[in-house]
Amino acid sequence: MTEIAPLDRFHLPQALELVNGHLGAAMPGWSLTPDYLWGCLHREPQESVTDPWVVERRSIVGIVKDRVCAAAHLRRYGEETPWKGVGEIGWILFWPGEREAGAAVMAECRRQMEAWQVAEERASGSLPVPGLVGIPDVWPHIGGLLEEFGYSAKEEVDESLYAGTLDGIPAPGEAPAEGVTMHREMGRFGTRFAARLEGQEISECECIADLTEGGQLPSLAGWAELFEIQTSEAMRNRGVGSWVVRHVVEWLRLGRYDRIVVPVAREDEQAGAGRFYMRFGWTPLVRQRRAGDEH
Repeated sequence: MTEIAPLDRFHLPQALELVNGHLGAAMPGWSLTPDYLWGCLHREPQESVTDPWVVERRSIVGIVKDRVCAAAHLRRYGEETPWKGVGEIGWILFWPGEREAGAAVMAECRRQMEAWQVAEERASGSLPVPGLVGIPDVWPHIGGLLEEFGYSAKEEVDESLYAGTLDGIPAPGEAPAEGVTMHREMGRFGTRFAARLEGQEISECECIADLTEGGQLPSLAGWAELFEIQTSEAMRNRGVGSWVVRHVVEWLRLGRYDRIVVPVAREDEQAGAGRFYMRFGWTPLVRQRRAGDEH
C-alpha cells in the first residue's frame, strides 16, 4: 500500500536519494544538493522564460513502509500567460522495483490536474540540470509509466547528450584558411567564439563555463557546456568548425575545466554532428525524448 503525502523537509533526504539516483544514471557524478532541490520545488530561476508563468506548484511523494519510493513535481500556469490552462508534470520518478508506488503517485498527479481544472496536461520529465530536457533512455521505467497513463512519447529521439573530457585535444594551431581570424566575445548565455573571413562570420559556437549555478551544484564543477555550433555551408569540411572548437577547448582548459557536455538535436545528429563530436573523443551518454501531452 502506497501512502501519498506532500514532499516536505522530512521526506527531502529520501526524495533527494531518488532524484540523484536517476540523475547519476544519466550523467556520471552529477547530483543535486538538498537546498538546491528544495529551492527548485518553490521556484526555478534557471527557467527564466517559463518560471514566471507558474502560479501554483505541488510536490508529492509515494511512501511504502516508511520509504520514499516515488515522487513528482507539478506546475500550473497562469491564465494571463502563453501557457494558459496548462498543467504540467515537471518530473516524476520512482525506483524501478516500485512500479506500484510510481503508479500511485501518477494517479495523484492526474487527480491534481482535475482539481486544477486544467485545459491541457503536459509532462516534461526533466530534472533541473543543464541538458536534461526529457526522459533519458536510461530511465525506461519512467517512459513506460508515462505512456501507460496516456502521455504520448515521441517515437524519435529529440536530443542526445554527448560528453567527454578535454584531454588530448590539440591546440588550435594556424587558421585552416588564409585570412580566417578568431574572435571571442560575450554571447547570449556564455562566451562566444566566431571565425571570420573578410569581415563575414563563417563559423561560431558558444560555451557556458560554469554549470554549478554559482556554486549551488558542486558536483558539476569542472563541467562546461558547448552549444550553438554552426559553420557556413561554403566553409564546411575545411577544418573551420574543428578549429573553432579547439579554441573553445583551449579557453576552458585555462579555466581549469576538464569535461564537456554537448546537447545535440536529432536533426543535427542525423546531419553528421555526432560524427563531428566523436572526433574529439566525445560520445553520446543518453538519448532523450520529451514525454509529450496527455491524449
